[in-house]
Amino acid sequence: MRSKILGAVLVGLSCLVAVPAFADGNNTKPNFPMPAAEFQQHVQARQTKAREHMEKKAAQLPADQAKELRAKFDANIAKVNAEVAKAVADGTVTKEEAQAVRAASPHGGGHHCDKDKGGKA
Repeated sequence: MRSKILGAVLVGLSCLVAVPAFADGNNTKPNFPMPAAEFQQHVQARQTKAREHMEKKAAQLPADQAKELRAKFDANIAKVNAEVAKAVADGTVTKEEAQAVRAASPHGGGHHCDKDKGGKA
């Protein structure tokens, strides 16, 4: 019994040490003001990832529902891109401008699972 507990503790501690070692340097918080090109690159990467996710969902739907999902997605992308255009107009993006871009997103920047945990929806 004691050896099982010790083994569980050692596994847990090794995970705490190993996880930061494998952490990607891209997961750091962005520094603002940010150059416009860098901000656009981040937004485009997130949109590409979101489109891949949406296409996986659309592939499981009937054709008419998939078409509707894609149209909704494209409309939301257009809203976000309009805010991005405003944000990058002067060549730099401030934190407030980035927050406006995030607010234009249908999920407001993610955290859509928080409602299950009693957080904001």
